[in-house]
Amino acid sequence: MNWMLITLAWRNIWRNKRRAVITISSIIASLFFVLLLRQMQLWTYDFNTKNTISGYVGYIQITDSTFVDEEILDNSITAQQIPLAEIHKIKGVSGVFPRLQSGALVSTGIKSKFSGVIGIQPSIDNKALKLTKKISSGNLLNNNDAAVLITDKMAKYYQVKPGDSLVLIGQGYQGVTAAAIYPVKGIVNFPAGDMANMVYMPLKEAQLFYGAPERYTSFLINLDQSSDLQNVLTEVKKVVTNNTLTIRTWEDVLPGLKQGLELDSNSGKLIAAILYMIVGFGIFGTIVMLYNERAFEFGVLSAVGMSRRKIIISTIIELQFLTFIGVILGNIAAFPILYYYHKNPYQLTGETAQGMIDQGFEPLIGTGIYANVFINNSIIVLIISAVVSMYIVMKIFQLNPLTAMKQH
Repeated sequence: MNWMLITLAWRNIWRNKRRAVITISSIIASLFFVLLLRQMQLWTYDFNTKNTISGYVGYIQITDSTFVDEEILDNSITAQQIPLAEIHKIKGVSGVFPRLQSGALVSTGIKSKFSGVIGIQPSIDNKALKLTKKISSGNLLNNNDAAVLITDKMAKYYQVKPGDSLVLIGQGYQGVTAAAIYPVKGIVNFPAGDMANMVYMPLKEAQLFYGAPERYTSFLINLDQSSDLQNVLTEVKKVVTNNTLTIRTWEDVLPGLKQGLELDSNSGKLIAAILYMIVGFGIFGTIVMLYNERAFEFGVLSAVGMSRRKIIISTIIELQFLTFIGVILGNIAAFPILYYYHKNPYQLTGETAQGMIDQGFEPLIGTGIYANVFINNSIIVLIISAVVSMYIVMKIFQLNPLTAMKQH
């Protein structure tokens, strides 16, 4: 009997092909735009957090407790204070990166400006910061170089090129005067965020410049997957038992970035909710049309002895078939476009690009291919269909066979 109802529901769909096509098309269109929106948003979050967080603050950051309130070199730490070997063994950790970060007055000729200075380990950071892809002229640093990398933005301000020199003057560890002249070895492209206003030098040279041998301002822990953050944080806290150290996530270090992403995410959810309303009204319109067209049929079926339960089951199966077809085709329609822009992010230009740069993001638009987005949004559409189907359930329960046949 159940198979008979399923067969009957399938045939009923195509009795009115126009209605079926309109309903399926509305579901496809709405689901397509929801998937495009959410996949684009999540890709943007992941891309920009990876670029901003992994190189600058790390997903998890270990510093001296006093460094949180006063970010000076006197509040730096040593590698012996941290169980690096144990942290590397934690599942989900992709790497641990030491940093010595401070600032200096950077000048050349008549132009001077205070800038951040960050000591990196080129042997591991060239890959972690994707500097091989970002270098626009000159060469990358080596661990033993006495030279610096600067960004395109800084090179434009100082009007320098590889081979030219910059003068750096600052304050080092425990009041030591930090002053030196460094050649510019290369220029890298960091168009946005704090990384665009940094002078990069090898870690050993930064320690020498600031008079802080074997000292670090922080150790950054990066992850294979951002979703592993809380699990890894728990494990790190278990192995780092030194009470003078503070362990913070990127959300603690950059609360403004987190709030900005949450605000943008909420706006995306609002737009998705509007599209879901369109899906709901589209399906509801189909249900109203279906009932009005087939009220006489329902009356006859009830009059000849078919139970209302079977009529309801057959009709709900029919509506779920329509929704399921729309969901499947919507996912199929969206996937090629999402995959293409996942592999080939679009480079923005003009005022739109500048607006993103001003907000600290790279001017790229791409899309993700997150499985949970496909699954969750498909389930939501099916649930919406099931909820609005309650209308026809109530109408069939209230059906008077004689009245339905007379009205026809």
